[in-house]
Amino acid sequence: MATYYVWDGGSNGDGTDWTSAKTTLAGAIALASANGDVIKVAHTHTGDNALAVDTTWTALNNISIVSVDKTSSDAPTPMGTAAWIGSSSTSITLTITGAYRVKVSGLTLRNAGPSQKKIWLSTSDGGAFYLENCYLWLGNTSATSWMQFGPSSAVNNNVTVKNSTFRLGHASQTLYSSGSNSFLGCTISSDGIAPNTLFGSSVGGTSTDLIGCDFSRCGSGTLVANQTTYSSIFRFIQCKLGTNYVARATPSSPANAANGQTWIIDCSSGDTHGLFGYYDGQGALTSDTGVYVTAGASQQSWKIVTTSGNGPERPFRTPWISLYNTLTESITPYLDVLRDDNTNAYKDTEVWAEFMAKTAGGSPISTMYSDAGELLSAGTNQATSSLVAGDWFGESGTNWYGKCDSGSAFAPAENGEILGRICVAVASTTLRIDPFIKT
Repeated sequence: MATYYVWDGGSNGDGTDWTSAKTTLAGAIALASANGDVIKVAHTHTGDNALAVDTTWTALNNISIVSVDKTSSDAPTPMGTAAWIGSSSTSITLTITGAYRVKVSGLTLRNAGPSQKKIWLSTSDGGAFYLENCYLWLGNTSATSWMQFGPSSAVNNNVTVKNSTFRLGHASQTLYSSGSNSFLGCTISSDGIAPNTLFGSSVGGTSTDLIGCDFSRCGSGTLVANQTTYSSIFRFIQCKLGTNYVARATPSSPANAANGQTWIIDCSSGDTHGLFGYYDGQGALTSDTGVYVTAGASQQSWKIVTTSGNGPERPFRTPWISLYNTLTESITPYLDVLRDDNTNAYKDTEVWAEFMAKTAGGSPISTMYSDAGELLSAGTNQATSSLVAGDWFGESGTNWYGKCDSGSAFAPAENGEILGRICVAVASTTLRIDPFIKT
C-alpha cells in the first residue's frame, strides 16, 4: 500500500511526495497497482485541465483517488468549479474504469464543446465505484451527450454516488444508470441546464436508489424515461422534486410490468411528507390528499390509474400494504375501494384483493387468500363497503363504495405481517383505495 501525489507543480518524478508529484492523473494511476494504494490530487491541480482527446483512466487494483488541500495537511478538499480534470473547451469523453473497488473523492470531471461526448464512471463488469463530493460537469452542449454510471452490457457492478453535483449543458442531456446503484444527497446544479428527463432508458438494466437528493432543478420534467429495452427499478426516497414533476414517461411497448418500476417514497416539491407513488407499464398509483377516508389516519388515498394495455392476463397490482398482527382469532381482512364518478360495482374478475398471512404454524411461510373471481368466468359484483356518502372526503358524489377482502376467513398462527394488495384488470380505469388493512 502506497500513496502517490498529483500536482502540476511537481517534478513528475516517482510521485511519492509533493515535490516529486506526478503532473498528470494518468501518471499516478499507472503507479497505483497495489490493493489499498491512494492517489492524492491537489485540489488546485491544473495539469489535466486542457485534455484534447478522449481519456480513460483504468484502475489497476482497489484504489482511492482523493482531492486534497496540500497546504492544509492534505485535508480532503473538493476541486469544486475552480479546477477540474478534463477540458473547458474541447469535446471529449472522460472515463474512469476498472473491475475493482475504486473510491473517488472531490474530483471535478469536466468536458465542453458541441460534439456528442460523455462522462462515464465504471465501465467494467465487476466494478464497485464509490464517488463522494464530486462535481460532474457535462459542459458539452450536444443534445445527445450524457453521464453514465455502470457498463452498457454486463451489469455485475455497483456505483454509489454521495453528496455530488451533476451539471448539464443541454436540456436533452440525461443520466444513465446500469447495475445496482445508489445516489445519496446528490443535486442538479442550478448553474447548468435543467434536464427534460433526468434518467434515460436503462442501458443495461438497473436497480437504482436515489435517497435524500435535491432534484427540484428538474422542474416539471420527467424523472425516468420509458424503459423499453431493460426492466429497471428506480426508487426515489425522501427527495426534493420539482413542481409538477412527471415520475416516468408514458410506457410504450412493452406496456406491461416488464417495462420497469418507478417508486416515489416520501418525496415532494415542498413541505409535504409521506406521499407515495408507484408506476409500472400497466398503471400508476399516487397519493391523493384531496380524496380520502375521513376517519382514516393517513389523510390520503391511493389513486390508481391503469394504462390501455392493462388486462386480466396481467393486472396492475399495487405494492403490498402491511398490518402487524399478534392475534389468533379468525379474521377476514379487507381494503375499502372508491370508484369515483361511477356507481357501477366492479366485478371480482375486474378488481380484487390478495392477502398473505401466516396461517400455518412452525415456519414463517405465508399463504395467499383472495376474493378474485374464477378465471374466464363472468364474475360477480364485489361487496359493498360499510362506508357510505360522507365517509370519504373530496369524493364527487357519484360513486361506488366497495371493498375487496381475503375471500375467506383465516386465523393467523404466528405473529407477523399480514400483507394485502389490490389487483386491477380493467384497462384505462381510475379508482382509489384506503391504504389501510381492516379486519
